[in-house]
Amino acid sequence: MNLHDWLAIGLWMSRKQENPGRLLPAGGRPLRGVTLTRPHLIMCLTLAAVSCLAQGFSATTHPVQARLVVEQEAIQADAAFDIAVVLDMAPGWHTYWAFSGDAGLPTRVTWNLPEGFVAGDLRWPGPQRYTEGGDLTVFGYADQVALFTNVHTPAVLPDTIRIGAEVSWLVCADVCIPGDTSLTWSYVPGTPIPDTGVLARYRPLLPSPLTTDDPVSWTHSVRDVDDVQQVEVRVEAERGTHGLPDFYPMPVGDSAYIEAGPRIEHEPGKATSRLEIVPYVGEPPVRVLRGVIAYAQADGEPRYRSISIDLERASAARFDLLGTKYRLDDDAGGGIWRFLLMAVVGGLILNLMPCVLPVISLKMMSLVSQAGESVARVRQLGLAFTAGILATFLALAATVVALQAGGEQIGWGFQFQSPAFVLFLTGLVFVLGLSLFGVVTFRLPGSGSFGGLGDGEGVGSSFANGVLATVLATPCTAPFLGAALGFAFSQSAPIIFAVFAAAALGMALPYLLLTWYPGWMRYLPKPGAWMERFKQGMGFLLMATVLWLMWVLGKQLGMEAVVWAGSFLLCLALGAWILGSWIDLRSSGRQRLAAWTAALAIAIAGYVVFLRPLLVESAGSQAVAAIADTDWEAFDVERVETHIGEGRTVFVDFTAEWCWTCKVNERTVLSDADVRARFEELDVVLVKADWTSRNDEITDMLRAFGRSGVPLYVIFPGGQPERPLVLPEVITAGIVLEYLERAQALSRR
Repeated sequence: MNLHDWLAIGLWMSRKQENPGRLLPAGGRPLRGVTLTRPHLIMCLTLAAVSCLAQGFSATTHPVQARLVVEQEAIQADAAFDIAVVLDMAPGWHTYWAFSGDAGLPTRVTWNLPEGFVAGDLRWPGPQRYTEGGDLTVFGYADQVALFTNVHTPAVLPDTIRIGAEVSWLVCADVCIPGDTSLTWSYVPGTPIPDTGVLARYRPLLPSPLTTDDPVSWTHSVRDVDDVQQVEVRVEAERGTHGLPDFYPMPVGDSAYIEAGPRIEHEPGKATSRLEIVPYVGEPPVRVLRGVIAYAQADGEPRYRSISIDLERASAARFDLLGTKYRLDDDAGGGIWRFLLMAVVGGLILNLMPCVLPVISLKMMSLVSQAGESVARVRQLGLAFTAGILATFLALAATVVALQAGGEQIGWGFQFQSPAFVLFLTGLVFVLGLSLFGVVTFRLPGSGSFGGLGDGEGVGSSFANGVLATVLATPCTAPFLGAALGFAFSQSAPIIFAVFAAAALGMALPYLLLTWYPGWMRYLPKPGAWMERFKQGMGFLLMATVLWLMWVLGKQLGMEAVVWAGSFLLCLALGAWILGSWIDLRSSGRQRLAAWTAALAIAIAGYVVFLRPLLVESAGSQAVAAIADTDWEAFDVERVETHIGEGRTVFVDFTAEWCWTCKVNERTVLSDADVRARFEELDVVLVKADWTSRNDEITDMLRAFGRSGVPLYVIFPGGQPERPLVLPEVITAGIVLEYLERAQALSRR
């Protein structure tokens, strides 16, 4: 153990022994695991002195030379002037600031003044941060420093002014050496005072109160762990250089002591300083921490500003949650072609999403039924289905461009945020389900039934099935598709159309290939009576889709809306039954007209009585989706910022009731026992950003992460707002647990 170690231990014990009877907190937090008493302290200091003598330093070779300096034209009666203790240090040596940190001792000055002269407190220029002994953080000065005191003179000056100062210090390099001296400054009033220029150099480095004009800002967070206050101070400046910006704490008095921690630089101009405040047993937590923040000017020179931190209240906002762009390098590499490829792959995977399963299954069965058709006919139907998908995607792109031109902020699946659209789609899917049960058949241009398999599929129905498949797909985002669409939503109109068209091509690609190469259909099941039963089975899937849409409507407008929407569906069912019962191939024109008139009258009456009041009411106010699980908080920007600022890990689930992928992930993964247990162990704040109804803040957050829709899962590690972890769209319990461990590792840094 060298001299520096003995002095560090001695200094620590001197702080702990300043007030007899003061004890460490229960369980003890002695410096670096050492526990000493006053005799041990004496022994440490004795060993330190012996080590100093062993180094062979004499008064003439001491690495610190001290002097008193005054720079003023003249000393006036009943006025004030600055006098400074200037310490010149040999290269490689440093003395200490007012708060020396984990080791060292601050320089001490005792003034001997003429009668009537009054000296103020010692004023310290801003320090620098050093690391000693491997992991000890200290604050001090190298090369030279001027410690200022303001002295007020009496009404009558003596013939000769003699000011004395008893100065003691500790200077360290590889070893530490204490030093002291007696200084004197004499002056005869009326004589000139030499201008050395030293004080002019250090006066701008004296801390002054922070103002709104300073190009630096700060926020803080506080965590109480075992009666210890863990404090983080984050400083942001316009530029960073030579270890700046930084924060230096001041002593907290006799009720506690500070263990200084590291400075973590996130990027130039942004850094976090960590420290712990350890109170003595029986003492309350420290309420206010004073300190100095440092930043660099345009010329690289440091400036220091004093601040006061309320430890009972964390910063309202450690950072701008909505103003930060977390694109995570999505825009890097590959350019537009990369995102077009991602859109194609994402569109292809979209066929596997649960949203489109009923319609896609029907399309596959229609391909089976076309096994005996000519190659030209099969290709024609395949192109019609592809055209339906492409037309719908391009229509969505046009809508996005138009709304963005009007200043709207929207994302993928935005139409499901409208209760009117949900009601329209509910009615459409319900009637299509009835047609699969054989209640009614709707024929479209080009022959064939919409969604049916009975008499073969026509061009019109194939096109319509492509449209329906795309509409049902919009609540989902597949892997790759979210990033591609997020990129598109922030680009110009041509790129938006290009990315949407690429996604459409990817979604239609399997069916286009099967119809363009009919020989591949031999791998599909042979047509038969089973297809009729399969069609009816698909009808139940469509009815399940109706239940899901009704649930979405209930989340948007309340359960009363589900009752009225169900009444409207009953009217649609009655109208469909009338059409299916009254109209067949032998029906006359008058009979067809009567059936359609009755069916439309019932549907319109159901709309006027049940739906229209509901839609008028919803236009004024939409209910916010409730957070059913009490473990989850509703998304609130300020609360999320506060949680992150307090050093807590935050898991944000960007979801919507109309997103099937979101619901599957929530019920199978986020409700997993191991996942929930780990959430609780790590004290993770669970936040649900529900996008079921329109929410501009959630839309802005999705944009910040380069996404256009849900699901999106983000983990903010405690105290690391710039380093969020983005999970895949399709998650497993293992993936969530892995990312939680990564977040925990980051939060410790």
